Amino acid sequence: MKAQKVLSFFLAALFMVSGFSLSAQAEGIGACTHMAQGRDQAQTCAAAVNAELPILRDEVHWQTVEPVKGQLSLPERARWVGSAAENGIKSLVVLSYGNPIYDFGRPAQADIDAGAAWDCTMPVRDGDPETTADDEYFDAYIRYVDFVSESFAGKVAAYEIWNEPDLRYFNTKDATAADYAELLKAAYRTIKQNDPGVTVLGGAIALRTEFIDGMMKAGAGSYMDGLSVHYYLGKNAPEKRARNRLDEYRDVLVKYGCDNMPVWVTETGWANSNVDEQTQAQYIVRNAVFYDEFLLDHGVEGQYFTYELQDSSITSDVPGTEEYENSLGLYRNDFTPKLSAAAVKTFNSLTAGKRLASLEQTKYGPFYQKSAYVATYAQGGQTVYVVWAESRFEQEIDLPDTEITVYDMQGNILEEHAPGGAKRVGAAEAPIYIVCDSAPGNAALNFIQRIISFFKRILRALANGFVGW
Repeated sequence: MKAQKVLSFFLAALFMVSGFSLSAQAEGIGACTHMAQGRDQAQTCAAAVNAELPILRDEVHWQTVEPVKGQLSLPERARWVGSAAENGIKSLVVLSYGNPIYDFGRPAQADIDAGAAWDCTMPVRDGDPETTADDEYFDAYIRYVDFVSESFAGKVAAYEIWNEPDLRYFNTKDATAADYAELLKAAYRTIKQNDPGVTVLGGAIALRTEFIDGMMKAGAGSYMDGLSVHYYLGKNAPEKRARNRLDEYRDVLVKYGCDNMPVWVTETGWANSNVDEQTQAQYIVRNAVFYDEFLLDHGVEGQYFTYELQDSSITSDVPGTEEYENSLGLYRNDFTPKLSAAAVKTFNSLTAGKRLASLEQTKYGPFYQKSAYVATYAQGGQTVYVVWAESRFEQEIDLPDTEITVYDMQGNILEEHAPGGAKRVGAAEAPIYIVCDSAPGNAALNFIQRIISFFKRILRALANGFVGW
């Protein structure tokens, strides 16, 4: 495994030196919103613009589109798509949830008592021609999908079919992964007829890989353009689990021959009931870099969303009463920004239009139990280095021989017009950004510097026993 990583590093370095790129990256950090649940659209979009979010994820609820059987129209709450577009922001539309106006869509009290939601009965056919309630409900959902995708044709970036079908709360009748695959198949075909170029995501899973395996085994891979996943790490830093979780998801796709299928992270985040605002901001940014590394390693595209833009309840503003679901936002309930809002804005603005070229890890401390990281984003003649460590560490970086500007996580300038070249940078838990021109005046010298820098890193790695590669 270590030899394979060394070879991968060598090949990546050669491509960087030669000027070619195999890199990939999300467009930046997006966010989940709840305008479909009545949040103010103008304030929400203004907050999204302030954080320079490229894309928002929200819902267009079935029961608001069809409050009366057979009568479909776009409610005011569904017009958030237009509000986002007017502000230059893309949309991911979640097509959910159930519709209790249909008999099949009304859960039994026993289901609710067992932890199911009153409006989350997922459409599923039982295969029995003698029963019709399930067929009516399934067909009605597809009619809703048809109406929404036709109404928004050419106006949205992606659709997500249902939300967390692997949880009883959002899957009242315990529909199986194979049942979900059938729903996905019908929805995919309908959407593509109306909007062939739009991305259709399947999965939206909340747990591990068993549900993904079941839906892929049932043929879901042929009826989605990407897999969407939700993962939360509690109080843990992204370094502890994020890449492993992403690789586990992709392993299932590879098992079914979908090696090149994108994996979108459409929900992830840290609640202030678990971590303070500073830690939340640090983790969101660092997690975004690890996601970009995942895309780079596998040569696929994708998108990353933090959950969520705004806290869900004013309880998050009352000390000592924070609740997990109500403290995940970049903004408080009254739209005052947390530290994470500025941190996301800084990451999005400084890496905009750039691609991750490499993520280097340096092990340090007793028994090499801690790590420092340098992520390199480059495009259009400019390079941005994102630097952080698990604790204070003097990180060696070989920069181009040109002027640099250093920013903190909040976007404040720490240094400007400083010299580049080989430097020791004080890294810590909060990422900092070093911005410089990619190509100094002497291109030949720059080429030699990259070669020298590459071999210096190899020598350091050899001395370190390739620990952490």
